[in-house]
Amino acid sequence: MKVYGVTGGAGSGKSEVLKILENEFNFCVILSDDVTRALQKKGNVSYELIVEHFGKEVLLEDGELDRKKIAAKVFGDPEELEALNSFTHPQTMDAIRATIRIEQELGERAGIALETALMFESGANELCDEVWYVYSKPEIRRERMKASRGYSDEKVDAVMANQKADEFFFENCGFIIENNGSLDDVR
Repeated sequence: MKVYGVTGGAGSGKSEVLKILENEFNFCVILSDDVTRALQKKGNVSYELIVEHFGKEVLLEDGELDRKKIAAKVFGDPEELEALNSFTHPQTMDAIRATIRIEQELGERAGIALETALMFESGANELCDEVWYVYSKPEIRRERMKASRGYSDEKVDAVMANQKADEFFFENCGFIIENNGSLDDVR
């Protein structure tokens, strides 16, 4: 069973592509952000490492992590950001590898779609047989982020400026899914 990395910029429509793959093509979908969040829940490995490093002042009243407090601690501090990443990225990758192995052993799905915004930066592309890029024109992405997320033009500009150029993905991905029209076009 093959593993397909699915990546794309904010507002490109990755979520819709993943829904189609899961619901219509019987793919197992792995969302790296969901894996990370699960590992950061109370009692899990990333949670323990984060609390050990940053202290109990990064906890909410219920004992879960306060993401805003953690973000404040790492903002503008490359060493603390590196520490935080070391408490989450390796553990996330290990959990993803385990899920891929289990799904491949079960053999019940048509394929596995691994989604992560930082496909190449995280090394997740190394887990994939092929990486697919969901491409939408910048003006379409802009309108989607404003409509679905309520982002201002300034916020959209900041998000888009912080992401790799489309050309990088055109050169490094094995397949481009154009999402500039309808979902039927995507299918």
